[in-house]
Amino acid sequence: MPIPLSRFGAVIAIIAALPWLGLIGLGGFWLWQHGWLYYGMCVISANIAMVYALMHWRKKSQKAVFVNAIEIQANPNWSDKAAEAWTSLEPLYERWQAEADVLTDASKALKLSNEVLNVVAKHFNANSNYPILEFPLPYLLKLITLVCEDMQRDVLDNIPGSHALKVGDLLRAKKAVDTVKQLQAIFNIGNWLFNWPGAALAKARGILIGKGIDTVTQELQQRLVKAYIGKLGYYAIQLYSGQISLDDEQPNGRLSKSSAADMAESTVREQTLEPLRLLVIGQVSSGKSSLINALFGEIKSAEGLLPTTAETTPYLLERDGLEQAIILDSAGYGGLDASKTGTLPAEWAKTDVILIVCKATQAARQADRDQLDRIRRHFQSAQVKQNLPVSLAVATHIDKLRPVREWQPPYNIQTPDNSKAENIRAACTSIAQALSLASEQVVPVCLASDKAAYNIEDGLLPLIHEHLNAAQRVRFLRCLREQQSASYWRQWRQQAVQAGRIIFR
Repeated sequence: MPIPLSRFGAVIAIIAALPWLGLIGLGGFWLWQHGWLYYGMCVISANIAMVYALMHWRKKSQKAVFVNAIEIQANPNWSDKAAEAWTSLEPLYERWQAEADVLTDASKALKLSNEVLNVVAKHFNANSNYPILEFPLPYLLKLITLVCEDMQRDVLDNIPGSHALKVGDLLRAKKAVDTVKQLQAIFNIGNWLFNWPGAALAKARGILIGKGIDTVTQELQQRLVKAYIGKLGYYAIQLYSGQISLDDEQPNGRLSKSSAADMAESTVREQTLEPLRLLVIGQVSSGKSSLINALFGEIKSAEGLLPTTAETTPYLLERDGLEQAIILDSAGYGGLDASKTGTLPAEWAKTDVILIVCKATQAARQADRDQLDRIRRHFQSAQVKQNLPVSLAVATHIDKLRPVREWQPPYNIQTPDNSKAENIRAACTSIAQALSLASEQVVPVCLASDKAAYNIEDGLLPLIHEHLNAAQRVRFLRCLREQQSASYWRQWRQQAVQAGRIIFR
C-alpha cells in the first residue's frame, strides 16, 4: 500500500535511507583514513566520464539502444502519382519526430493523422474542396484496420517486452516516478549533510541514468512516430489512389474479362493467371504483321500493303524466355485514309506494353507521334489511377538503309564500325526523338520476307525483358481496376438483395 507524501511519510523515508547513507559515509571515511579518497574519486570520475562519452557517441551515431527500426517500403505496384505522394511524406518525418508527447497527447496525435491524410489526399484530389473526404466509408474502416494490424505486428517484432507490458503498468510507473522526484529533494539534503562525496557521485550517476532513460524514451517515441506516419501514409496512398480493395484476392491472380475473351478466341481456355498484354500499333505498311509473324515464328497475321485488321485481333504467345503474353494486332493508321486513327482508348486501358512499329526509311513520323500523344493524354486525364503502358519502338526495314545493297548482319549500333551501322543508329535516334522516347527504347529489326528475321531474339525480346518489371506494374494496376469495378457492382447487387429481403419481411 503506497504511503501518501506527508510529514510522516518523509520521516519514514529518511529513517529508511539512514542505513544506506551511513554505509556510504563510512565507506568514504575509510577511504579518507587510508589516503585513498582522492584516488577513489578519480577512478569513479574516470568511469563516469567514459560512460558519458559512450552515451554521447551513441547519440551521435543514431543507432538504436534497444528498439529496432521499423522499416516501411513503398509499394512497387504504385502509380507514379502515388510514388510522388510517398516522397512528400519525408518532411513530416523530420518535423514530427522532434515534437514531444505525440503518442500521449490526443490532440497532437489527431493533428498528425489529419496532416498525413491531407498531404496524401491533395495529390489525388487537388480539384476538390475537401480532398481528405473523397473516399467511401467502408474503405476508411479498412484503412483503420490495416494500420492497426501492421502497427501491432511491428511493435511486437521490434520492441522487446511489448507483449507483456500493460498500459496500466505505464501509468503506475509514471506515478511512481513522480513520487520519487518529490522525495528526491529531501534525500539530497540528507546526502549533502552527511556524505558530500557520496552525494556528488550519486548526483553524477543520476544525471547519467536520467540521460540514458531520456535517450531510450526519445528514441522509442521517434521510432513509433515514424512508423505511424509511414503506415498511415502508406495506406492513405492505397486509399486515395484506389488500391485498397474490400476483397482479399490478388488482382492479377485470375483472368480479366478482356483477356479471358481474347484467350478463348485463341482457343486456349485453361489459363488461370493474367498474361501480359502487348499492343502492336503502327502506320499502314509499317511492318506490324511481319513483326507478329516473326515473334511467333509462323504466319499469324496477313501481310500486305493494305490494313488487314479492322479491329484488334488477339494472339496468345507462349515461347521460351518470355512469360505468357497476348499479342494484340491493331489496325494501321495514317496512309491515304487520314480518318484512320488506330486503336480506340478502350484498348489502351487493357494494355501493358505498346510496341509502336516505325519504318526506318520513312521520315514522316507525325502520325506516330500523334498516336502516342493521344495515348499519353488519355492516361493523364481519363486513366489517372493506372500507369501509362511501357512504350517501345521497333524500327523496321533497316535493310533498306544506305548502302541499300549491303546486308551483312549483325550490326553494332552502339559503336558503329561501318556506314550501314551508323545509318541504323541515326534512324533509331531520329525515331526516339520524334516519339519522345529514350534511345534505349528503340530496337532495329529486319523482317524482310527474303531474309532471315534479324534482332528479334537478340534485340526485341531482351528489350521487353528489361522493362518487364514496369510492365508487370502496369498489369497489376490494370487488373486491380477491373477487380474493383466487379466488386463495386457485386456489392450493389448484394445490398439490393438484402434490402429486398428486408422489405418482403
